[in-house]
Amino acid sequence: MKALFFFRYVLARLTYLVLRLPVASFQAEVEDLWGLEPNERLQRLSCILNKNQPKDAQGVAVHSLSELPDRPPMSKADLRAMSAASSTVASSFSRHTAGTTGEPTHISLSRTELAQMVAVRAYCYNKHGLKLGQREARVWGRAANSLTAKIRDFLLNRKVFYPAEDGAEETVEKLVKWSPEYLYGYTSLILEAAQIAQKKGLNPRGVKAVICTAESILPAQKKFIAEVFGAPVFEEYGSTEFDVIAFECSKGHLHLVNPWLWVEEEEDTVLITDVSRKSQSIVRYKLGDAAELRDSGCELLGGKEVIEELHGRTAQQFAYLTENTKFHAVVFGRAIDAYMKEFNDCFRFTVSQTEYGIFHLHVSSEPHHGDAHLRRWINTELQAQLSVSQDLIKAVYAGERFMRSGKHTYFFQDLDINDEGK
Repeated sequence: MKALFFFRYVLARLTYLVLRLPVASFQAEVEDLWGLEPNERLQRLSCILNKNQPKDAQGVAVHSLSELPDRPPMSKADLRAMSAASSTVASSFSRHTAGTTGEPTHISLSRTELAQMVAVRAYCYNKHGLKLGQREARVWGRAANSLTAKIRDFLLNRKVFYPAEDGAEETVEKLVKWSPEYLYGYTSLILEAAQIAQKKGLNPRGVKAVICTAESILPAQKKFIAEVFGAPVFEEYGSTEFDVIAFECSKGHLHLVNPWLWVEEEEDTVLITDVSRKSQSIVRYKLGDAAELRDSGCELLGGKEVIEELHGRTAQQFAYLTENTKFHAVVFGRAIDAYMKEFNDCFRFTVSQTEYGIFHLHVSSEPHHGDAHLRRWINTELQAQLSVSQDLIKAVYAGERFMRSGKHTYFFQDLDINDEGK
């Protein structure tokens, strides 16, 4: 069995060579760029930017990082329009997604650009004792049934597991039996797999790490997953456009890790410039997430700048008490995380809003102390945090049938308001 595992690992590594992706050399460059003093790295990135001269949302070339603050932000629509009109470097690979915001995005990549993305991932994994090509359990949506997808997953030494709907318990049993060296996937599905494994008394062995992506994860959920799989849990923040943007170090800091990305923080969104991208110009690109950045002083991974708090998609960011009074929906996450810590409980949840000042809490399973206890406790917590007197959570609905399907989000609302909240 060990010989088979080693063969699959070597095959996965050879796949990158066959595709002519110089991952190792770019991984060394990642290490080199992050090892520079801040001013040296800034000069190096400015040189790369000046050499490529990507165009901003108005079609004007950018020559240095110092010019960026005066350039207009680039929307997904801007990127699509510019890409359609562009005749830049021919791409060898592409990525496509409809995105959380529902806007389709097509990303073109040259062989070099794909290798850079893979190198950033390899760099992050290596910092946690992992290597690309080790057995990966991808806890994702349903696996594609095409021959191409099956060959790709075989060559990359991974299997896709979807622990939801009918057959979820059998899926988790297969996952544990496969003995993956790491898990990678949606937080909500990994949490579901952990709950099933605990319920069934399964004992995962050999897992070195669990990597949660695409959805936020609360500390209480992270602790539960780590206990079930016997491995540390790390959060990844990325996107189709850039792959890995930030990765968690062993001290819990979510570091910016792609050295070719220049990340700016604005009030309601993160703006990203890719200084090395040639296939597409991506300048001050509005990714759709709001985040707080700070200098952590930590040097364990990537740069010292870390994401202090990732608020999530701007489209679902604010909850409304009245037409003119709103608060950030992250308050719900903090309150429910506090509840799970206080009562040693763990579940997935979503808060929904269809009327001003009225919220419904949907949880994936019955809380240990019951729905009424959860509602009372959360309302008391929210009243203290927001300095209000009324109960905000009007009802709690327990069970998977009440949860939204698709990519999980902690908060969604359907109110008749515009983007400015009016």
